[in-house]
Amino acid sequence: MNVTVKSLAEACGVSRGTVDRVLHNRGAVKPEVALKVKTLARELGYVPNRAGRALASYKEPYKIGALLPSIGNAFFDGIAEGMKSANDEFADLGIKVVMKNLQGYNPKEHLKAIDELLNQGCKALCLATINTEEIREKIDYCTEKGVHVILVNTDVDGAHRLCYVGSDYIKAGKTSAGLLSLIAQVKELNILIVTGSKLMLGHNQRILGFESELETLNTHYNIVATVECNDSDILAQQLTYKMLVEHPEINCVYVAGAGVQGVGAALIANGDLSILAVAFDDIYTTRELVKAGIIKFVVCQQPHRQGYHAIKRAYQALSGLIDKNSSTDFYTDTLIKISSNLD
Repeated sequence: MNVTVKSLAEACGVSRGTVDRVLHNRGAVKPEVALKVKTLARELGYVPNRAGRALASYKEPYKIGALLPSIGNAFFDGIAEGMKSANDEFADLGIKVVMKNLQGYNPKEHLKAIDELLNQGCKALCLATINTEEIREKIDYCTEKGVHVILVNTDVDGAHRLCYVGSDYIKAGKTSAGLLSLIAQVKELNILIVTGSKLMLGHNQRILGFESELETLNTHYNIVATVECNDSDILAQQLTYKMLVEHPEINCVYVAGAGVQGVGAALIANGDLSILAVAFDDIYTTRELVKAGIIKFVVCQQPHRQGYHAIKRAYQALSGLIDKNSSTDFYTDTLIKISSNLD
């Protein structure tokens, strides 16, 4: 069925004249109406290349702000690439992604970054941020002001966001525990947990899912210590090695955040290759550690897909295709990688 100006106007709930003005960039049309028309034109297959070039000339693009704690954390490169893919795909719909990259989980820096994105005129925000009361209040403020907030990669408890796009961390933690229970050949697991930050809900959920599944499986275990590395490889190496020296009974290391390269270096320096170490995410450093047998397996969460769908949800909200009553959370797949299937 061919899509006509008439059918497109009916789908958008506007007049044919409005559709014509948007498609040919003639006359003033409210930005939200123009974006909705352009979005449906693309999705329904109406826009040819020539019209697409005309749409690209729309002079007031909607800005989508993206906040990622990506400095020093290679995992977020995949999310950033997914966001870029979405930006490239939807650019002719009047979308522009503004990236803000941070290092670590300092609350003041995260709040400042969100304010900077708002001051740049962002009408939607895709945030990978921390789980604090101040951040929750900032998200609620944005929502009250009509800014669409999509939380990507990690959620914030009780925040009035449009939706969450990312991993099911409880499931990921349970998956790690289930696999560990299958391969462990010791009477009791004495576990060192290396987490990124207790301010990150996703990291906490990985630990919660991990421990709850060990309980369910009646696995004998003891949490020797939990340390925070702030996703720093240097700090992860120092803390892990210190714990291994002080607690020689440790026979398992569970890495709930980044810092995997540092943990691997500490394990190599310690020299006990019988220690079971498990981690997350398919990035270069974890792949090499899995290939070397230092890390037994990793549980992965499709970062490119997270970034792409976060931006897609933002543009759908801006174009009126979804709202707070119709938007649902989007969970990526939980994937298991061992040395046999890394490539």
